[in-house]
Amino acid sequence: MSHANVQKIKKQVEQECKANKKLSVWFYSDHLLMVEKNSKWLLKELPKSDSEVVLLGVWLHDLQRVRGLKGDHQSVGAREAVKVMKEYGYGKPVIEKVKAIILTHSCSKEIPTSIEGKILATADAMSHYYNDFFLRIAVTGQRNLKEFKEWVLEKLDRNYNKKIFFASAKKKIKPRHDLYKKVFSMR
Repeated sequence: MSHANVQKIKKQVEQECKANKKLSVWFYSDHLLMVEKNSKWLLKELPKSDSEVVLLGVWLHDLQRVRGLKGDHQSVGAREAVKVMKEYGYGKPVIEKVKAIILTHSCSKEIPTSIEGKILATADAMSHYYNDFFLRIAVTGQRNLKEFKEWVLEKLDRNYNKKIFFASAKKKIKPRHDLYKKVFSMR
């Protein structure tokens, strides 16, 4: 398979994001494109990794949200990703690798073991530090201020300490991490 299919899948995901009226308008432009940007930066840092697997993971890891499906974010997303990859003619070896990195990208139940899984988890975590990610979630009003601050501080800690696997990525994100921790720790 070629990276041409990755571009077709990217376009399909973009169209699905636009079609889902319940999905925040910024999700594609500010989250998925930032995960892609971070992944490409990490792929340059780690040239022995499988770029096609990583980029498929980028575009398929949040299908549960993109499609507005109920259920476990990672499990449902992986199931949907398998369907998409089969539609594009991917074989079992690539499908299994991509499925594995989607199942571990949140580092909640399992930690990724492959370099590709670590790249996706890291790129996803790094994306939360850009584009007013936390402020956009704040305006949804799903939590009161105290609960929101607690949630952000927990997510920052999990992102930085459990999801960012590479020293270069930690170094790159540290100033933003420290600033967010300071802001959301204010009383």
